[in-house]
Amino acid sequence: MDLEQYFFPQRVAVVEVAGQIGARLNPRELSRTFNSIAQNPRYPAVVLDIDSPGGGAAASEALYLAAKRLSDKKPVAAAIRGVGASGGYMIACAANPIFALPTSVVGSIGVIWTAPMISEALDRVGVKMRTRAAGEYKDMGSLFRETTPEEDEKLDALIQSVYERFVDIVAEGRPELSREQVAHLASGEIHTGAEAHELGLVDQLGDLSDAVEWAANAAGIEKRTTLVRPKRGLLQMLMTQGADSMANALVDAFVDRLEVSRMERALEARLRITK
Repeated sequence: MDLEQYFFPQRVAVVEVAGQIGARLNPRELSRTFNSIAQNPRYPAVVLDIDSPGGGAAASEALYLAAKRLSDKKPVAAAIRGVGASGGYMIACAANPIFALPTSVVGSIGVIWTAPMISEALDRVGVKMRTRAAGEYKDMGSLFRETTPEEDEKLDALIQSVYERFVDIVAEGRPELSREQVAHLASGEIHTGAEAHELGLVDQLGDLSDAVEWAANAAGIEKRTTLVRPKRGLLQMLMTQGADSMANALVDAFVDRLEVSRMERALEARLRITK
């Protein structure tokens, strides 16, 4: 009898990918978790438990690449529990297969750039801003003035470049879809899990338990799981309990709720229209 296997049996590692990427969800910590699991023989298979509306483009891609390195070494499935949209869906594309509930929110393949314009509000209270910059486009996207036509062109080109990269990632993760098909689907639209399954954005309809069962079978082990969380040092844990971190956590939770609510409202409105 293998005593190590008896006392420490191999398990499916379940990793939560939840919240706004780059805010409540720390890409650096989660990337380290992926790298650690990749090197740990106790976890021969992995399930990504995804409930994320996305986040920053660079942070989302960094997590996708870390998850892809993991899936190159071990079987990795993704289970979209509530929302797997934008950067959340990008990360799911590192896994194969992708599971989703019929009512999950999936997709939103696209890129958005927003910036508030506060110059008129400042004018009303008599506040003027002075900017000195070296470099023609150094203050491009400033909150205190309108963008020029030349700046609009550059911003559009930047957004398009990030968008094309997103399409490439989805096309790589969904080999049964051509890049042209992915580009057609990459309209920023959100879908139910059932719709996403019909469109080929999701492999199977199911929940976390179904994904774990697939992973266990792929690794040839029993259906045992361990929830693996990012490790934090003592200083990080102490800081997490501080007032600033509490405030940040509240802000992050509020941002998460706003983004998820926006998607839910859009989906509900579309479902009402199609009834």
